[in-house]
Amino acid sequence: MQMSGKKKIVCVTGTVWTGSRSAPRRLLVKDGFVRPTWFTTGRPINDALYRQMSDSRFHLAQLSRQVLAHIRYRSNFIGVMRDDFMAAMDRAQQGVLVVGPPEIAAQVAAQFAEAQVFSLKGPRMELSEHLEAAAQSGQLHRVDVDVLAPGAWTDVHRFMADIIGLPIKW
Repeated sequence: MQMSGKKKIVCVTGTVWTGSRSAPRRLLVKDGFVRPTWFTTGRPINDALYRQMSDSRFHLAQLSRQVLAHIRYRSNFIGVMRDDFMAAMDRAQQGVLVVGPPEIAAQVAAQFAEAQVFSLKGPRMELSEHLEAAAQSGQLHRVDVDVLAPGAWTDVHRFMADIIGLPIKW
């Protein structure tokens, strides 16, 4: 799948999270990125907007290549549909922000060569093996975050903005 124009695709994954409004997933939204609506055949697992669908509808969508990326979580499927991804891209000033598990980030990166993947980790934590292809292609950026350090999320945001070419508005 190819993207035209100057909009960007950013995936954020990792094991370091916070409910803080200053976390990068919020700051990039303030910078003009739009998070796509996710689908689930069960219950939502993160703070994304979700639409419910049945298992059979998911399988039909997958057969017709309407599913952009997905994982099986417990006994359910979650992910992003192509039309929801493209709708987010159309609404966005800067591009699409996909925040989720490494498997989802890896699937998105595999389909878009221009996608950038940021893995937020605590020091000495290992990267997911799902991100190996993104690392080999140069799309992966490991970001070590000490969530207790003052200004940690500001530093992460600056790092991400620099990589994706955003002007920093501070």
